[in-house]
Amino acid sequence: MKKLILLLLVIVGLSWRAEAQQDPMYTQYMFNQLVLNPAYAGSKDRLSAMLLYRTQWVGFEGAPKTTTFSIHTPFLKQNMAVGATFVNDEIGIANNLYFTGYYAYRLKLTENTRLSFGLSAEMKRQQLSWSQANPLFQLDPNIPTGDPARTLPNFGTGLYLDNDKYYIGFAVPRVIENNLDFTNGIGSLESSAKQQRHYYLMGGFIMDVSKDVKFKPALLIKHTVNSPLELDLNLSALFAERLWLGMTFRTGDSFDVIAQFVLDKMRIGYAYDYSLTKLNQFNSGSHEIMITIEIDKKSKGVHHPRYF
Repeated sequence: MKKLILLLLVIVGLSWRAEAQQDPMYTQYMFNQLVLNPAYAGSKDRLSAMLLYRTQWVGFEGAPKTTTFSIHTPFLKQNMAVGATFVNDEIGIANNLYFTGYYAYRLKLTENTRLSFGLSAEMKRQQLSWSQANPLFQLDPNIPTGDPARTLPNFGTGLYLDNDKYYIGFAVPRVIENNLDFTNGIGSLESSAKQQRHYYLMGGFIMDVSKDVKFKPALLIKHTVNSPLELDLNLSALFAERLWLGMTFRTGDSFDVIAQFVLDKMRIGYAYDYSLTKLNQFNSGSHEIMITIEIDKKSKGVHHPRYF
């Protein structure tokens, strides 16, 4: 029965113009901004690599699972930066593979403040495995067969202003609205679905509460045409430069908790999302694990603590 419901949801999504969030979702977004904003590349002022795994709506068959690897670094006296991400995003019978390259030009405004301009180039391979849908009526001519796939190019752009106290950024990670029609005109499933353009506005700051405690609010605003505006509001605290604890409220979706341990050049993070919608009757929440490694490089450029 769950497979039938999932199949119907996919077919409905292909039958009408997509109006919902289509990009992978992240709870620890404030430590994973490269996938959202190409101008974030090099902002750590050192080589930074990150591996993240997210399993969403545990217990619900066909729920999203996302694996993300990213790496970025500044070069040429910190004035430029490059990076790359690889994302494997699975939901139901759909599998999306993203490979994205990033370039950022970093303009030094003050000793500790930079304004970055970023560009990204992406190749996305999207595949639907209709053979795994297991419909009740295998011979229904209105249900596609086979495992169609296509490769979709795209590019993105963004701005990012940051220093050791605050950051603010704006990005459109995928500018081209690619056609997502996999039906090939089969039966009555003619589709006008396409990859919607997403707009991200992000910001945050950090302040000293005491010698060993820092407080950091962060906000992510996501907008897609014909979809409700979505806000991720996070409140976090850093204790003794070693332990991050925080909570996030995602409008119309979930309440999340985050914990991260800082171990010299490594950071290990975990997040748990509790659904605030009716979906909480069918799943036990979402889990997200992140591992980050940062390697310092000898440079004459700006060097200061990075909390974002």
